[in-house]
Amino acid sequence: MSQVKVQFKVQLLLLCSLLLAVQVNANEVKTVNSAEVTFTALPEQCVTLRQGRDCFATVELQWQSSDKQSFCLYQEGKNKQLGCWQNNNKVQIKIEFESNKSINYQLRTVSDNKVIAETKVEVSWQHKNTTRKRRWRLF
Repeated sequence: MSQVKVQFKVQLLLLCSLLLAVQVNANEVKTVNSAEVTFTALPEQCVTLRQGRDCFATVELQWQSSDKQSFCLYQEGKNKQLGCWQNNNKVQIKIEFESNKSINYQLRTVSDNKVIAETKVEVSWQHKNTTRKRRWRLF
């Protein structure tokens, strides 16, 4: 059912583009990127025992598009690429996640470094850190 909606949106978008092309000069025809990109992380959540401790997991990041596109993967706030792919419409990679905070991952275009999609791996904990000292007594 969702594919039918996507196909309808693409057809509607193409029809609108054609109507715009008729109204403007042939040199001024604007192209619209109609490909929808889905970007997911599995698992979406990493759970550690205590608040503040690093959480470790193998996370599978996957992006998918109806058209072949070129993207690079980044961790938000860092300028180092985790990987780049040219002319693909589906990519799956596994990364080793190690953090005590939630991390956003971004897909950016190769040409202009524009953020196209984001996904997040949440870090949570089972027990909150307490500042209370524990005193053990045998008697």
